[in-house]
Amino acid sequence: MSIDSEEFTFDLGPDAKATMLLCHGFTSDPASMRPWGEYLRDAGFNVVAPLLPGHGQTWQVLAKSTWQEWYGRLEEALDEALALGRPVFAGGLSMGGSLTLRLAEQRGGDLAGLVLVNPAIFDDKRQGFLAPVLRYVMPSVASIGSDINMPDTREKTTDRTPVAAYASLRRLWKVTRPELARVTVPLRIFTSAQDHVVSPRNSAVVRAGVRSKDVESTVLPRSFHVATLDYDAETIFAGSAAFMERQLSKARSVHD
Repeated sequence: MSIDSEEFTFDLGPDAKATMLLCHGFTSDPASMRPWGEYLRDAGFNVVAPLLPGHGQTWQVLAKSTWQEWYGRLEEALDEALALGRPVFAGGLSMGGSLTLRLAEQRGGDLAGLVLVNPAIFDDKRQGFLAPVLRYVMPSVASIGSDINMPDTREKTTDRTPVAAYASLRRLWKVTRPELARVTVPLRIFTSAQDHVVSPRNSAVVRAGVRSKDVESTVLPRSFHVATLDYDAETIFAGSAAFMERQLSKARSVHD
């Protein structure tokens, strides 16, 4: 595992505006979050980006991990972010969006807002329901990683997709989607117009399911699934920073 694939924290000290907790996607690692994290750091925000269990290694290692372990690490990272003493936002790509939504359902009181990039909340693949059975006869399938429109840009992922871990991801969706109404924090959603991994309909399901009063959506016209490494990355980075600034300003006006 290379250094930029490891989890990272940017702690700017007491002068930081807020803290962003960034969660990478399925089969990926924090390298897909690093450009986003560096942008936010330069804009004056702390950043905490954990490496989820089983990720950043071989597909065989990932196959032995479960969504409960991934979520458990994200909860630990939330506590690490809260310990920095500033308001905490959470951002996630794909499965990272699934996990941050679950975090908002369980610990919404600890979050100032969510930023979701191509969030996954249901399985629209016809063969997906077979995953629990297929894992015994077909342990892995072709990699789903690096769905990026920009030429010569690659996402760091496992070389195969473990079916057992995918089956666990589906179980995460099954507990998260029915409880979307528990999400009330401000929401910023970025959705690629063309996504070969997660249907854009997932974002629509999230918008329809949450009870957040402040929801803003942006379509990314030139990016595929891994939009944080694609043509519209700057739109995500600048948009998330502006979203955080706006929420912080609202919070200050309430207290004044």
